Amino acid sequence: MKRLHARIVYGAQSLGWPGILGLGLLAFIAGFYFSTFRPEQMRLENLHSEVSKLEEKRSRAASEEPKTPSDRLNAFYGLLPPSDHIADLLGKIFGVANQQTLILEQGEYRAVRDNVSRLTHYQIMLPVKGTYPQVRKFVAAALAEVPNLSLDSIQFERQKVGDSMVDAKVKLVLYLGQRS
Repeated sequence: MKRLHARIVYGAQSLGWPGILGLGLLAFIAGFYFSTFRPEQMRLENLHSEVSKLEEKRSRAASEEPKTPSDRLNAFYGLLPPSDHIADLLGKIFGVANQQTLILEQGEYRAVRDNVSRLTHYQIMLPVKGTYPQVRKFVAAALAEVPNLSLDSIQFERQKVGDSMVDAKVKLVLYLGQRS
């Protein structure tokens, strides 16, 4: 042990302070490389491979893209959920309202089938009680959660000027596909 210590002291004396500073810098650079630079380089390589996979997938999708307008229209209708999924979609909407702790009163629902366009418009009118920000967050989250949902209208009413609670009538339209 004393021998190792003596060698270290002798090596440090022979290097001088510039040599010790140089060794310290080399140790810092090696630590920086392995702790920061190398992981980021690996991450960059992973991102490059993901980009190449996505480009390949996009080129395959472009080659499989419908060519005629009727094929495109059928592909669009294929993206819409069928009418028998209405309970699941309404459950998602009610779940979003529950997350915002809104009071949902009895709503009105009406299905309108359009045989020409093969769509079913499911009109939903929900009387809602809550604060204004809660209602806004509910509408935004519901539209994000259910992509085939649209906001038809919204009406706010406050009993008194100072009330934090509002009564809102939210009219939504859920677009569903029909089985052909």
